[in-house]
Amino acid sequence: MSIAQAMLQLAIGVSFGLLLFLLASGFTLTFGLGRFVNLTHGAVFMVSAYVATSFAGRGSFLVAVVAAGVVGVVLSLVVYGVTLLRWSTLANNELSQVLLTFGLVLVFAEVARVLWDGLPRALPAPGFASGSWDLAGVSFPAYRVLMGAVALGLAALLWFVQERTRFGAMVRAGVDDREMLEATGVGAVPLFGAVFALSGLLAGIAGGIGAPVLGASIGQEFGVLVLAFVIVVLGGAGSLKGAFAASLAVGVADAFGKALLPVFAEFTMMALVVVVLAWRPEGIFGGAR
Repeated sequence: MSIAQAMLQLAIGVSFGLLLFLLASGFTLTFGLGRFVNLTHGAVFMVSAYVATSFAGRGSFLVAVVAAGVVGVVLSLVVYGVTLLRWSTLANNELSQVLLTFGLVLVFAEVARVLWDGLPRALPAPGFASGSWDLAGVSFPAYRVLMGAVALGLAALLWFVQERTRFGAMVRAGVDDREMLEATGVGAVPLFGAVFALSGLLAGIAGGIGAPVLGASIGQEFGVLVLAFVIVVLGGAGSLKGAFAASLAVGVADAFGKALLPVFAEFTMMALVVVVLAWRPEGIFGGAR
């Protein structure tokens, strides 16, 4: 592989990693705050991507992404409402959480199959981001630059919300010690609901801006869920810094793995997990917020 090709794969990996951060950040906060295993996160991404593709040729790209984000919030709040109805059974019971949310994954997937005939769909890149850029003599899609820039901007905004606002302080406190947070009089139910909504918004926007690159297809929900799980494990539950670092690492490993060892592309990502966990079993930033 030449230096130019290596730079291209690095750029592809970084742009994909930034998109993965949007997907995984809400997932890691939900898991870190509520210790709730929400398997529907990948399905929310998939349905939101399908919604975005529905605007292909019928509206602006911005409208498609906003619609995807709104759908992500709605679906996540539906999941939250269902969990509240069964919270006495689900609390501190990971198996029940997995079974319930896996059932909801199947429901969301069936809804997508009925509404969009189970066919893969794509959203064209907006006209102002079409074409490609020259990167050391090789072509790099201009839309990936836009996708990465938007994801990076949202990542900075999310960092500000968590680190510089009262809501973020409550979330951090809840991740560190939920019982102590409740003892101060902060209601866990509305806070957890707000985190669910934020998680859905990020997953929905990720589905929307990722649709021109990843498209939307039945079965996608499991692929992106695996990536989100890997990022949470690598970065540490509840850590946005860890999720950001892990997302970039997974994105770059995925890009180089597909370029150098396409048959063993999945193995390269799992090898990264093994190496990191052998070094830090609690994740890159486990215990750090």
